[in-house]
Amino acid sequence: MPVKHRSNLENQTRYFGTCIFYDLDNDKCGIHDARPEICKMFGYYEKLVCFRKPELATKPLPARLEDSIGILSVDFTWDYFK
Repeated sequence: MPVKHRSNLENQTRYFGTCIFYDLDNDKCGIHDARPEICKMFGYYEKLVCFRKPELATKPLPARLEDSIGILSVDFTWDYFK
Protein backbone atom coordinates (compact mmCIF):
# COMPACT_ATOMS: atom_id res chain seq x y z
CA MET A 1 0.00 0.00 0.00
CA PRO A 2 1.44 3.40 -0.90
CA VAL A 3 2.63 5.34 2.15
CA LYS A 4 0.41 8.34 1.37
CA HIS A 5 -2.70 6.16 1.08
CA ARG A 6 -1.94 4.29 4.30
CA SER A 7 -1.24 7.54 6.13
CA ASN A 8 -4.58 8.92 4.97
CA LEU A 9 -6.40 5.83 6.28
CA GLU A 10 -4.45 5.88 9.56
CA ASN A 11 -5.39 9.49 10.26
CA GLN A 12 -9.13 9.08 9.79
CA THR A 13 -11.35 8.99 12.87
CA ARG A 14 -12.49 5.38 13.30
CA TYR A 15 -15.71 4.09 14.77
CA PHE A 16 -15.50 0.88 16.80
CA GLY A 17 -15.76 -2.08 14.45
CA THR A 18 -14.97 -0.11 11.29
CA CYS A 19 -12.49 -1.88 9.04
CA ILE A 20 -9.13 -0.12 9.06
CA PHE A 21 -9.06 -0.30 5.28
CA TYR A 22 -12.41 1.45 4.88
CA ASP A 23 -11.86 4.97 3.58
CA LEU A 24 -14.41 6.98 5.54
CA ASP A 25 -13.58 10.24 3.76
CA ASN A 26 -14.33 8.79 0.33
CA ASP A 27 -16.92 6.22 1.49
CA LYS A 28 -15.22 3.25 -0.16
CA CYS A 29 -12.93 0.31 0.47
CA GLY A 30 -9.29 1.35 0.54
CA ILE A 31 -8.12 -2.08 -0.69
CA HIS A 32 -11.01 -2.91 -3.01
CA ASP A 33 -8.90 -4.71 -5.64
CA ALA A 34 -7.14 -6.87 -3.02
CA ARG A 35 -9.95 -7.34 -0.49
CA PRO A 36 -10.52 -10.80 1.01
CA GLU A 37 -13.43 -13.04 0.04
CA ILE A 38 -15.43 -12.24 3.19
CA CYS A 39 -15.38 -8.56 2.23
CA LYS A 40 -16.67 -9.39 -1.25
CA MET A 41 -19.58 -11.21 0.39
CA PHE A 42 -20.39 -8.45 2.88
CA GLY A 43 -23.76 -6.86 2.27
CA TYR A 44 -25.12 -9.60 0.02
CA TYR A 45 -25.50 -12.51 2.45
CA GLU A 46 -28.10 -12.84 5.20
CA LYS A 47 -25.59 -12.96 8.06
CA LEU A 48 -23.33 -10.25 6.63
CA VAL A 49 -25.83 -7.40 6.46
CA CYS A 50 -24.66 -3.88 5.70
CA PHE A 51 -26.53 -1.22 7.67
CA ARG A 52 -26.63 1.06 4.63
CA LYS A 53 -28.52 -1.31 2.33
CA PRO A 54 -29.89 -4.20 4.39
CA GLU A 55 -32.32 -5.15 1.61
CA LEU A 56 -29.43 -6.48 -0.51
CA ALA A 57 -28.52 -9.21 2.02
CA THR A 58 -30.69 -11.99 0.60
CA LYS A 59 -28.31 -14.87 -0.15
CA PRO A 60 -27.79 -17.69 2.36
CA LEU A 61 -24.20 -18.17 3.49
CA PRO A 62 -22.28 -20.90 1.67
CA ALA A 63 -22.21 -24.16 3.66
CA ARG A 64 -18.48 -23.84 4.31
CA LEU A 65 -19.12 -20.61 6.24
CA GLU A 66 -22.32 -21.66 7.98
CA ASP A 67 -20.55 -23.19 11.00
CA SER A 68 -19.07 -20.11 12.59
CA ILE A 69 -16.02 -20.45 14.81
CA GLY A 70 -16.91 -17.30 16.71
CA ILE A 71 -17.11 -13.59 16.26
CA LEU A 72 -14.42 -10.98 15.91
CA SER A 73 -14.04 -9.53 19.37
CA VAL A 74 -11.05 -7.29 18.73
CA ASP A 75 -11.34 -3.94 17.06
CA PHE A 76 -8.19 -3.84 14.95
CA THR A 77 -6.53 -0.48 14.59
CA TRP A 78 -3.40 0.68 12.78
CA ASP A 79 -1.53 0.47 16.10
CA TYR A 80 -1.49 -3.33 15.74
CA PHE A 81 0.67 -2.97 12.61
CA LYS A 82 3.34 -0.57 13.85
